[in-house]
Amino acid sequence: MNYDELRDAWRRALAESRLSILGFEDEAIDLHSMGRCFKVHVEPLGGQRSEPFFVAATLSWQWTALQTMRGQLCEEDVLTTLLGRRASHIDTARPCLRVDVTLRAHVQRERALPMPGKEAWSRWAREALGRLEGVERLLPVEVAAEDDGGGVAILAWQDAPAVHLVCSPAGELRLHAVELSAWQAVDLPRRWDDSDREHDERPDGQLAALLARVRASLFAWMDVLDHLLPA
Repeated sequence: MNYDELRDAWRRALAESRLSILGFEDEAIDLHSMGRCFKVHVEPLGGQRSEPFFVAATLSWQWTALQTMRGQLCEEDVLTTLLGRRASHIDTARPCLRVDVTLRAHVQRERALPMPGKEAWSRWAREALGRLEGVERLLPVEVAAEDDGGGVAILAWQDAPAVHLVCSPAGELRLHAVELSAWQAVDLPRRWDDSDREHDERPDGQLAALLARVRASLFAWMDVLDHLLPA
């Protein structure tokens, strides 16, 4: 699968998720490494319902020069190019793409809120993480698996919530934004010269499932923000 094929699959999955895109897709290429970056911002299904917070998710992925090579050539030719002719029959693992997801809720800097007390913050964190890890999961159920060498392969990961503060002219720290970062690995199909080899599964199902979880998680993220509002 090459970059254009993946981008088309991503766009189809995003359209089917019915998440609204904020602004435009952001595509960039690093002229030094020849890697590519794709990024898009989406808002919750149905729009904003958490004033004064504005809620959105940033979805992004990196496409390396090696992935470009594997997307354009068959695996046998990639092995020959990298390791020589004797390596053309070495078995390879499927390439994977790391999709980064960041949930964010922010207020305008001039409307930054008083910092919630310890109890209010604990209630928010408990409910937000409880929903994102249970009811409206952001990550798939399987986040790790044993690889062929007996090691553990991490398939997905979620960080703890982070807070962004602004300092008022009076020296008071006020709440500007909260965010939570996560990522998931998506398996991509290889391109084989040997027509007798079984074809790898396309990533369409994984992308659709990921974006469905993002859609549900965005709603949960928006729904618990009332704990952060002043009493």
